[in-house]
Amino acid sequence: MASKFTNFLLKLGEDPTLLEKFKQSPDRTMEEEGLTPAERALLWSGDVKLIRSAILNDPGHKEAMGISSDQNLPDKMPMIVHP
Repeated sequence: MASKFTNFLLKLGEDPTLLEKFKQSPDRTMEEEGLTPAERALLWSGDVKLIRSAILNDPGHKEAMGISSDQNLPDKMPMIVHP
């Protein structure tokens, strides 16, 4: 099973209501979704390389994305980073 961090990022891309809520109140939304202070800080950093690394280090990331375990991820993944 994927981490709350990975699932949160995927939900942001799929759920326009959650995305709007995040835009209005990012800290509150991340807290309500169960992200740790370290995960929230990671998103606030806007460091796409570190965010991608966190996703790739999540053992359940492929399953959460609907990708078979033997398939490689693309070199670039779309990212939503709040300004």
